[in-house]
Amino acid sequence: MKKKIGSMEPMLPPESARDLNDLALDLVSKASAFAGRVNPVAARSVGDLVRSINCYYSNLIEGHDTHPHDIDLAIAQDYSNEPEKRALQKEAVAHIAVQKMIDEGKAPAVCPLSSEYGRWTHKEFCDRMPE
Repeated sequence: MKKKIGSMEPMLPPESARDLNDLALDLVSKASAFAGRVNPVAARSVGDLVRSINCYYSNLIEGHDTHPHDIDLAIAQDYSNEPEKRALQKEAVAHIAVQKMIDEGKAPAVCPLSSEYGRWTHKEFCDRMPE
């Protein structure tokens, strides 16, 4: 059987893969131990940077080419005079704000794959977008 080009299959790892649950648990454990040793100011700064980078790549995947410099300007509320660029900047600010809420534990305490979580994320994002 040939694999389709552009296909997203397989969505699950093969059964022959190492136990991913154990690997994930090990990663979370090591990340938590590391986080406990990081200066809180540095941790917040890294979190801000990662949210911005995540926003850039997420938007790029969606075909929204908002450059990191433009995202930084938008975070500082320095928006472009070009309507299309300004709209993308506002989208980036909304994206980052919702991600920060998630990072700070302000999301609903339900499975992130649930429809409730999806509705919450969508509402929070849309509430931050201009008409």
